Amino acid sequence: MTVTIISMLLVGCEDRFDSRGGNPVGEGEPVEVTLRIGLAEGEDGYNLFTPSTKADMSGEEATFDLDLVPFARTKSGTATSLQPDALYNLEIRQYDSNGTYLKGCDPITTNTGLGTPITTTLTTKEHCQLVLVAWGNGNTNKLGTGPLSAAQDVIINASVIKDLKPEVQADMNKMPYVLHLKDVNVTSDGRIYSAEGEALDVRLRLKRLATRLTFNWTYNVTISGATYSLKQILLHSIPTNYKVVAAPDKTDKTYPSLLDQFTTIQVPAGQIVSGSYSCWIPANVRGSNPNATSQAYRIKSNAPTGSSYIRFISVMNGEGNENKKLDYRLYLGGKETTDFNLYGNTDYSYTARFTHTQLPVNDLRVTIVDPVSASVDNHNFVPTANCFMVAPGGAFNFNPYKYTQNGAVIDNSVLQGWCNTDNVKIQSVKVFWQTLENGDVGDPVLGTANSSTDHTNIVDLTDGTDFGKARIYCRVAPNTTGGSGLIAAYSGADGTGEILWSWHIWVTDYAPDVTGNADVQTPVNKRKQKYVGNSAPDQLPMMDRNLGAMAGYNSVPETPLERSKTNGFHYQQGRKDPFPSSYTTKTMSEVPNIYSATPPKDMLNLYGPDGLTYKPRERGDMANNIRIAYRNPIKMYTISDLSVAQGSAWGGNVKTVHDPCPAGWRIAAKENYRALFNGNYYVTKNEGLVKKDPRLAPGFTWNDGKESGGYLIVYNDAGYTTYFRMTGFGNNSGSFVIVGEAGNVWTRDTKVTFDFGFNANKEGKNAYEVSEGWESADAHTTRCIQERAD
Repeated sequence: MTVTIISMLLVGCEDRFDSRGGNPVGEGEPVEVTLRIGLAEGEDGYNLFTPSTKADMSGEEATFDLDLVPFARTKSGTATSLQPDALYNLEIRQYDSNGTYLKGCDPITTNTGLGTPITTTLTTKEHCQLVLVAWGNGNTNKLGTGPLSAAQDVIINASVIKDLKPEVQADMNKMPYVLHLKDVNVTSDGRIYSAEGEALDVRLRLKRLATRLTFNWTYNVTISGATYSLKQILLHSIPTNYKVVAAPDKTDKTYPSLLDQFTTIQVPAGQIVSGSYSCWIPANVRGSNPNATSQAYRIKSNAPTGSSYIRFISVMNGEGNENKKLDYRLYLGGKETTDFNLYGNTDYSYTARFTHTQLPVNDLRVTIVDPVSASVDNHNFVPTANCFMVAPGGAFNFNPYKYTQNGAVIDNSVLQGWCNTDNVKIQSVKVFWQTLENGDVGDPVLGTANSSTDHTNIVDLTDGTDFGKARIYCRVAPNTTGGSGLIAAYSGADGTGEILWSWHIWVTDYAPDVTGNADVQTPVNKRKQKYVGNSAPDQLPMMDRNLGAMAGYNSVPETPLERSKTNGFHYQQGRKDPFPSSYTTKTMSEVPNIYSATPPKDMLNLYGPDGLTYKPRERGDMANNIRIAYRNPIKMYTISDLSVAQGSAWGGNVKTVHDPCPAGWRIAAKENYRALFNGNYYVTKNEGLVKKDPRLAPGFTWNDGKESGGYLIVYNDAGYTTYFRMTGFGNNSGSFVIVGEAGNVWTRDTKVTFDFGFNANKEGKNAYEVSEGWESADAHTTRCIQERAD
């Protein structure tokens, strides 16, 4: 009996079938099932939704038009993309409703005819799941026999699909096809029924894994006699790899996770003049927003985070105009302007026309770029520290040869000493690295430099050879949600020579007052926490978050993304330079390949001045000299004793020039964490791993910590709480370990941390203590405490 299959694979909806009856019996027994499997036709993105009338732009002249148009068809009316001519390397897996593996088979044959009867052994089971994958000709991947969650982690590298030609049969035979049936019953009569009891069609139809994008454009812009030419076309927020089995978010059904990897695709320069480009990409389903009522309102503030978009960047023609640009941002999705989804097995074809004759000053989809130096109209002189907190769009300037200690300006005797010894001064400043707003998606938080050699729109220098008059000016990009960057001062012109010093730019709306001796709860961007209890002496307030974190919480963050945003940066003890943390949904004993030349998974990645180029982490063997380390602010040394070499570089009664905290703050001491315990809290090196008595939030257990990726801890006698994330850490062997299992917070006491977690040091024990004996080469998170009350 033939019935209609309504299966929305990889679109955030369950596969469902009409109900007519039928009940499975004899659960748990093996049974032979015969299937006939075919391939679904590719969808046309133009036809996915009911076409609507295009809204106007409230009488304004349209800067450009972007239309989703019907995908190209042949004269016979068929799609230009071919299908595979057989099922290549077909794999079938069965799971229960919780994702536990039940039964399945490896690829039945390397080449199975479409619709050919296939017999496989499954398990009789109500409410189970089936995943069918035709991997494609030559692909030897497998889902394996692990749980569904493991199958949902299996990826196909985009390079496998990137160059497949849709009009070439041999290429399309390599294309993977997938079907995930999320709620079915397998019965003892060898049949598969829907959850409602309807027998499934004898011909299941798998769907193409990849999405096809096609762009056509015309560009003819002249404004007040000045002509513009397209110079760059970029596709942003594109998933890096194909997740074979989608794992939609349980709440909003979006996928992939924003903690997965994303990339930017650059249209080859030689192809820009052609006016056309096509590519395969993984699905990127981000949902919809009713505020995007027309093309004019498909803008960043209305686009769900992680939505894919294309940028057309043009440059004004003529000598000296290379920095005058028009930057058009076009969000992708379906025909409805509210739709920001790109589905698998779907072809999207867009046509863009640029013919405006005026500067698009009222079009929020376009940025008019006419950069000026960061020093222009920048009169916000601030106290010097190794970290500057600045709001998005903010500007400031400082003296690089000075430092602020307890509110007083002092000489940075270390930097000035190096300059005097070697007879060198700061000759130039540049952006060294920066993060994007959300892992691998979003805008660069410092901004896009004018060029690879000209960073003056972000950082600029005046009087660099004068200890008293020198100023570094910085202006960061507006309209971001924040992140971090690093600027560096060089001994030579244009970023040549050695790095003399560098500064962490913490782009954030968080702005707690640097004075006062009271706990502050509101507003949130002013929140700071005064730890009280357990016979701790009176102490000044601390920040509510790790140094460099994108967020701080006094409750458990609801999502893995929010939890990763609390990580902040890691530091080797005695150094001022920040190192990126983990950025993942996973619990991992070790993150592999963190020093790879390509962006590693599960870590926060760094990008260059252009906001596009990945900046690899570096590993060094030894640094027992602080100057060696400061010449290499991205290099984590595996043998390091800088805290001892500098006479406890963070310690002492006053903040030192090596302290990584902003002005008015310093690294907290071990004593400052006493209030987070009941009774004894300190563990000496020889005591090993000991669980002390924590002040966990009422009702919060050790298992809650494992589930929430961190600990909710009471920090005063009024019962106020703060969240500490189990970020893992960079150990002195050069690995990043125990992510989601433990966290460590450096104190300014030599080789002493505040520790918390499960299976810490892989010893299978819970940890909650302040302990000594850590290696200064280990990279841990840290928190800052006020220097003074007034």
